[in-house]
Amino acid sequence: MSIKLSPAGKRLATIIVSTPFVVVTSWILYKRAVLGEKPRVSDGTPVRPMGVRERDERDNNNKIV
Repeated sequence: MSIKLSPAGKRLATIIVSTPFVVVTSWILYKRAVLGEKPRVSDGTPVRPMGVRERDERDNNNKIV
């Protein structure tokens, strides 16, 4: 069921798939090497996006009242 691609099509598909990985890993490396950000450490606590902790605390405070 797969479509047969020409060599140029295979090359383009490879570029389309690999570009996001290259960009993200380069950005992470830049932040660590140039900006001095520390690598993440797995200490068993869940990693939450910014703002989630504040929202959870606000919701818990509203339930107590």
